[in-house]
Amino acid sequence: MKLKTALALSRGGRLRLLWKVTSLFNPIYRISFVAAASTCGLLKLLVDGPRPLAEIAETLAPDPSTHAGLEAWLDLGVRLRELAKDEYGYHLAGFLARRLADPANDEVAALVEEVASFHHKLILESPARWKRGALWQAAEHDGELIARSSRIMEPFLFQTIDQEMPRTGALRMLEVACGAGTYIRYAAERNPQLTAVGLELQPDVAASTAAAAKTWGMDDRVTIECGDIRHRDGDGSFDVVTLYNAIYYFSVAERVALLTRLRSYLKPGGRLILSTSCRNGSPGMQLLNVWTSNVAGFGPLPVPGEVEAQMRLAGFGAIATTKVIPGEQYYAFVATAPRTAELAA
Repeated sequence: MKLKTALALSRGGRLRLLWKVTSLFNPIYRISFVAAASTCGLLKLLVDGPRPLAEIAETLAPDPSTHAGLEAWLDLGVRLRELAKDEYGYHLAGFLARRLADPANDEVAALVEEVASFHHKLILESPARWKRGALWQAAEHDGELIARSSRIMEPFLFQTIDQEMPRTGALRMLEVACGAGTYIRYAAERNPQLTAVGLELQPDVAASTAAAAKTWGMDDRVTIECGDIRHRDGDGSFDVVTLYNAIYYFSVAERVALLTRLRSYLKPGGRLILSTSCRNGSPGMQLLNVWTSNVAGFGPLPVPGEVEAQMRLAGFGAIATTKVIPGEQYYAFVATAPRTAELAA
């Protein structure tokens, strides 16, 4: 670079600004590339070794008119050091590409896909929606992708189940928004005497989970129902009710009524186990707050004191609050329904 050019760029701090901006390009390009490579099947295609361009094209770009574009895209992956290219073709080279190609890391791959395909869109497009007075709709976010990426939370919720549910003894449990039934299955495997009802709003997910319960050999202990908790009256027959990662799917104005309804399902002395991300966490958690705050019918992430106050208004007695993820705003709340004597008092 000539001195004259450098001086021109340096005026007003433009050179430093340009350096700061361009230093952000590679991380954005990299996560976008590996997300697309995961979604389109390239990572799976290369997991067993190198493939020549022509072989990759058979799967990803069957129309010859797109081969130049495919090659340019693959070469971007090489420049980003996620792919390498030699006489045998293209192969996985970078840490992200190699690890995300492993099916054992599918939940992380899903999170990467979610960040690249939706998170940036949410950040970029929300201001224009506010000007139009338009909210996002829940259907605009890929439910299957959410289900896959949400599995990242499984170890933390398994820990909560280990702490709050006994390994032995009869226990009747209701799980609201049960999804694929992962936590029901874990709890039922821990305690052979546990019986459970899973309530799921989406008919296709409820049907799939009910079928899965048979494959687990648990259909005699696990029942999956399709329905909305807001339209189902409680019967006071459950020892435990769980609501994992779902309180923000209800508006703030609905939450006390929701918690009151959940209490109506519990026996005297029964417990509600509720987990949720809370506000003021990491940027990723704040992004979730942006999403739930901008979706019609949903509500902002809570703060711990807010959840506790709502539980008290719903008639719960003792409430225990635990930070589940160190350094992050993710909590479990265990609230106990009053016993008969307490209700009379």
